[in-house]
Parts: sequence; C-alpha cells; structure tokens
Amino acid sequence: MKVHTDLQKFEAIRPVITIGMFDGVHSGHRVLLKRLTDKAKEAGGESVVITFWPHPRMVLKQDEDKLRFLTSPEERTKLFGQLGIDHLVLIPFSLELSNLTAQEFIKQILIDKLKIHHLMVGYNHRFGKGRQHSFEEYQSFAKEYNFTISLVEAVLTDGMQTSSTDIRNYLLNGNMKAANRILGYQYMVSGRVVGGQQLGRRIGYPTANIEVEEPHKLIPPDGVYAVKIRVEGKLYGGMLNIGYRPTVNHNVDHRSLEVHIFDFKRDIYSEEVEIEFIQRVRDEQKFSNVEELKAQLKKDEESIRAIVL
Repeated sequence: MKVHTDLQKFEAIRPVITIGMFDGVHSGHRVLLKRLTDKAKEAGGESVVITFWPHPRMVLKQDEDKLRFLTSPEERTKLFGQLGIDHLVLIPFSLELSNLTAQEFIKQILIDKLKIHHLMVGYNHRFGKGRQHSFEEYQSFAKEYNFTISLVEAVLTDGMQTSSTDIRNYLLNGNMKAANRILGYQYMVSGRVVGGQQLGRRIGYPTANIEVEEPHKLIPPDGVYAVKIRVEGKLYGGMLNIGYRPTVNHNVDHRSLEVHIFDFKRDIYSEEVEIEFIQRVRDEQKFSNVEELKAQLKKDEESIRAIVL
C-alpha cells in the first residue's frame, strides 16, 4: 500500500475511491473496503482510501476533549495495509477544507487532483460543508463530472447496524467480547514500554509498563484483563492491569497499564508493543498487603492462562 500526503504527486490507475474516518476499521468498514478492492479489480483500476487527520471535531472545536478513538492514525494505516488497499491518501483537515461544499470537494480534490474513476459511499457517510447533501445529489455530481458512483448498504452484526459508537460503548463497559465481535478482531492498544517501580519483579510478576502516546486513544475501564501482547511481531499471552494499583501506589493521579507476559524473560524497555484485549476478568482491587495481592495474582494467572493459551 502506498501512503500519500502530497496530492500533487498522487498517481493511480483508474482510481476507485472511498472517503471517511474509518475509526476502528471495523467489520462494517471491512465489507465496504472489500467491495472497494473488488470494484477496483473489476474496473482495471486501483483502490484508494481518503481519510483525514486531525479529526474534524478537533479542528472545529466540537467537544474535542471528549473524543476517544478506537484506532490511532498509525493503527488505522496498519489495518488498511492488511486489507489489500492500493493507496491511502492522508489529507490534513483544516478550517479551509471544512468550508468546501461536497461539489467543491469533488471538483477540487477528487477530479482535479486524484482523477477519480469511481466513488464508493457508505450508507451513512456524508461529506462537504454541513454534510448536507444526499446520495442522490452525489449521483448528480457524478454525472456532471463523468465518474461513476455506488452506495454500500449497512452491515448487520447480531441483527444490528455495525457502529463505531456501539463498539466504544461496549469497551467503556468492559465488554471486550461484544466489542471484538463487531470489530472483527481483538481491540488493540499500541504503546512504548517505559520504566516502572519494579515491584512486580520483586513479587514474582514482572510487568511491562505501557505508555500510550495517542492522548485520545480509548483505554478500557480499570481492571484486570486477559490479553495477548505483540513484541517484535510475535504474540505472547499475558495479564494486564489498568488502573491506579491502590495496594502499592500512593500516586493516585497516575493511571497505568501494566502487563505481565507469560513465559517471557527478555528486557523490552523502550520497545513498541501492541496489546490485544480478549476478556475483562475482574475489577481492580485494593488488598490489605502485598501477600494478599500475590495470592490474587496467582489466581488471575491460572484463569487467564486458560483463556489465552
């Protein structure tokens, strides 16, 4: 997959294009993207995804502090690459861009710069200032500018429309299984291993402390999770604690992500890793002493090993 940030240098054969944020690149998005790649092959062309960063709500100051993303820009790019997309176009969202009508966006971006052949639109996606145009109006623009257009209907999971909002709600309630079912893969959080207090090592459960660099990334609620952790391309089972470690930590302002990797001895300080969430096992608890904590960690390990290994 080729990633483009300079539209002046973009070149593709008979571009078959779709547009959106695609947060999560979930199962509904994947149906659309599969149809995009199929349509490109049918047309003798190449598939093109247009997406934006920063998020429009950040630029337009629309409750940007409440934004929680299922995927960072880097994670989205990785997922697109796994789905056989030929070209990813990253357009910086700006106030100037937000003031383009759909027709102006089509003419200035899709026609003049990308030389569009076909546009594929998701059932609920609208673009252009105010997102006010209907699919029928897009069809009239397609006729005017001589490209073809198609609409992809809603995808159902368990009889319900697939939605990034539903996935966020499941994650915020700790329901990993439901979220993963709609995503079509295990929810993941990427980050760098940073230094910690080394208490886990002293009590027999060394942990890697994960620092998530994307400030708007959705982190599931506090608790203990069955996870898999990807280190240098290889997956390991592990148990993850999210929270404030109330038994040993008096710095109550610092929420941490700490993972104990099963059967793993290497030092991975400063490594980039990826956590895949499988199941929430229990709430975070405060124990009377470290011995009680160790006893509970042993129980957690037994139950989580049965889940992930």
